[in-house]
Amino acid sequence: MTNLEIKKKGYLIAVDLDDTLVTGFDKNDTKSLELLKEVAKYNYVVIATGRPLRSSIYYYNMLGLTTPIINYNGALVHHPYDKKFKKSYISVPKDWIIKIIDDNSFIKNIFCEIEDNIYLYKKQDELNPYLHLDGGILNVGSFKYTLPSDPNGAIIFSELGSGEAFQKYIDEEFKGKLLVRFWNCDDYSLCEVYNPLTTKGNGIKRIIDYYHIDKDKTIAIADGHNDIELFKEVKIGVAMANSHEDLLKIATYKTKSVQEHGVYEFLYEFFCK
Repeated sequence: MTNLEIKKKGYLIAVDLDDTLVTGFDKNDTKSLELLKEVAKYNYVVIATGRPLRSSIYYYNMLGLTTPIINYNGALVHHPYDKKFKKSYISVPKDWIIKIIDDNSFIKNIFCEIEDNIYLYKKQDELNPYLHLDGGILNVGSFKYTLPSDPNGAIIFSELGSGEAFQKYIDEEFKGKLLVRFWNCDDYSLCEVYNPLTTKGNGIKRIIDYYHIDKDKTIAIADGHNDIELFKEVKIGVAMANSHEDLLKIATYKTKSVQEHGVYEFLYEFFCK
C-alpha cells in the first residue's frame, strides 16, 4: 500500500464505520483501512459514527489520526487527545426516557449511555454486541435508580410490529423535541430516540469550521439514514452500494459495498489516479 501516491491533499474526509468499513460489528475491511491510513497522512480524516468512543478508538489509533471524532451520531464531538478542542455533548432528559418506558408496554428492553457508561434496563446477553462492552462500565436495572443524569439518547428493543405505534407516540408526546429512527433487526422493532440537534452533519460542520476547510474540499463516505445530514454539509457524498435508499438519493457518488472494498475503490479513484 505504501507505494501508492496520494495526489490530492488538504481534504477533509468524514467516514462512517459500521457497514462502511466494518461489518458484523468487528469484521474489518482491511484493504480499505490501509489505504485510508495513507490518505490520512495528507488529509484530515474524521471518524463519524454512531458508536461510542470505546469501540471506535481502536480504528482512530489504527489510522494514526490526530483529528476530532464524532461519536453517538453527533451527540458527542470531541478530540480523544487534545483538550484544547472544546467537547460538545448533546443529551435527552432522563425523565423522558423513564416516561417512554412507563408509557409503552411493548418495549422489551432499552439501553442508553453517558459518555462511556452504559445503562441497560434488563440483563439480556444476546444484546451484548449492541452494547460495545469493551472498556465501558455496565449498569443494569431500572433507570429510576441507575441513571444518574441525562443520556445522549436511547436504543429501544420493542415487539415486532410496534414501530408505527411507537412513532405515533413520540410524535404526539414530544412534538418534535425528540426524534426516532428505526433500524433493521430480525427479532425486534429496533429504534433510537435522540435529540433533534444530534446529527453527524452538525458535528462535521463544527470540525470543518475548526480547520477552516473550504467546502469544495470536503467528502463524506457512509451508508445509513443517520448520514443524510452529514452528506448535506459536504461537497461530495459517497454512498456505499448497501446504503439506505434515502442516502443513495442525495449521494454524489456511489461506490461498491463494504464486502467489495467500496471505500478503497473510491479513495483509489479520487486520491491516487
